Amino acid sequence: MMQQNLSLSHQAAPKSTAAMLAHLKQTDSDFEWYPTTTEILNIIKNDIDHLIDERYLESQPSILDCGAGDGRSLMYLTAGKKYAIEKAKPLISAMDREIFVIGADFHQQVLMDKRQEIIFSNPPYKQFESWSTKIIRESRSAIIYLVIPSRWKDNAPINDALCLRNAETEVLGSFDFLNAERKARAKVDVIRITMTKLARFNRNSEADTDPFDIWFAENFKVDAPGKAKASAMETKEVRQDEIKNELVQGRDIIDVLTSLYDRDLAKLMLNYKAFESLDATLLEELGVSFSGVREGLKTKISGLKNLYWNQLFNNLNKITDKLTQKSREAMLSKLTSRTDVDFNSDNVYAVVIWVIKNANHYFDDQVIDLVERMVEQANVLLYKSNAKTFGRDSWRYCARPEGLDRFSLETRVVLQRAGGLANTEWAYDRERFNGLSERAYYLIMDILTVATNLGFDTTDMTRPMDFQWVSNKSCDFEYYDYRTGERGILMSVKAFKNHNTHIKFNSNFMSRLNIEFGRLQGWLKSAQEAASELDIPVDQAVQSFDSNLKLTGNSLVQLGFSQAA
Repeated sequence: MMQQNLSLSHQAAPKSTAAMLAHLKQTDSDFEWYPTTTEILNIIKNDIDHLIDERYLESQPSILDCGAGDGRSLMYLTAGKKYAIEKAKPLISAMDREIFVIGADFHQQVLMDKRQEIIFSNPPYKQFESWSTKIIRESRSAIIYLVIPSRWKDNAPINDALCLRNAETEVLGSFDFLNAERKARAKVDVIRITMTKLARFNRNSEADTDPFDIWFAENFKVDAPGKAKASAMETKEVRQDEIKNELVQGRDIIDVLTSLYDRDLAKLMLNYKAFESLDATLLEELGVSFSGVREGLKTKISGLKNLYWNQLFNNLNKITDKLTQKSREAMLSKLTSRTDVDFNSDNVYAVVIWVIKNANHYFDDQVIDLVERMVEQANVLLYKSNAKTFGRDSWRYCARPEGLDRFSLETRVVLQRAGGLANTEWAYDRERFNGLSERAYYLIMDILTVATNLGFDTTDMTRPMDFQWVSNKSCDFEYYDYRTGERGILMSVKAFKNHNTHIKFNSNFMSRLNIEFGRLQGWLKSAQEAASELDIPVDQAVQSFDSNLKLTGNSLVQLGFSQAA
């Protein structure tokens, strides 16, 4: 495998429960992980399906699992969006790529701003009271499923929390863990807690009582009618400059961001706490209301989290720079959609682990996507073992023959749908990319990104904006070979007014791209098979097979974090 700036072999996490438990104990990460049994999951899944059939829930409800383990419960319970709070890093690493980790240490999380339709938890039994009470008091979700000891019925804090939220409970079944993958003698109830009045055709994924209102009333003793405006904080620009200055000094990103966030949050809370000391009559005269102060604080906390999460994402450029336009937009959209997650060091590390793990999938997916975009009749060469033939009639505009597989790209490609030159009447469109169309510009940039990930480093080399593009003029793009220390031509590109783009690729790069494309499609199982099918030397195939960039938790240090996951 080729050595690259951020590449380290990804070690597969233990798959069996026994192996995972041994791994957890070895890494001191066993926080009472008792995988939920299939019998328990079945009864919950059947209840969810019933609520869906009765139109109380959407067909694919989003679920947050508190103490999610390796994510198997989430994968079983819904085809919708899946969110997890989990502390053990080996379990986070073992989760499916569909699961987004929004928190690590459960007790550090604030659930009142998490907007999933369902919360599920099979909490540590020694802590079931504190976990259950926190979930009930803070949940915004309409439905909660808990797997907790049967003695919960006589537990005062849990019952007080249920009364506070006007919640209804129903025991769906009683079970034990005597025959579970990790055995225990605990007798448990599976309970559904309903936080809203269920009504058909009037589905509401949120609880009737706002948990933030309860929390605010308990923590801020302000009582005055009227309208209020929250005090202005420091401007966003000032805070961003401060963060940038701290990072320039070489400090760990997480230390910088979390310490500044804690400072700003403490200052915010102190300012709002000061309202308690003000005279109620004065507040009334000033037009300050309890509800106004409450909503102002809620908005400020949300805005503060958003600011710091975005600062973190902006400092992940060593990953995002290695994504194509489509992959970058997909990953950043996923990340920035969850800026309501609590901003603390454990959560940041959990999110960064998710980024690293999922970056590898994006790196692989974009190889396939790039090749697929260049598939046209003149560009395709079938494998030696592929006896299929496709006539000209099989190729139609914006389509390719049905059943086309086991193919590679030629080193010279003619792309009729790549955009070519910006041949429009608008000066802005013609000048925006120095004569190139937007589609052609991003195709070239994506090729340069994928080439770098495959070992043909184009960092700080020629870019599309380095040329003034005119019809039929060849533009050369270079790469750097860090093994030999030599530069070379990665590709020569010509763009035309008829929207065509012609590219002559470096033969070694195209060979590597074809091998990785075939491997990821499952057509090539080994370097030897690649050499035979594509008619290339075995040593070249060995060097290219499985050469795409990979990241692991150890890449944290190279990304600017002081400790590895």
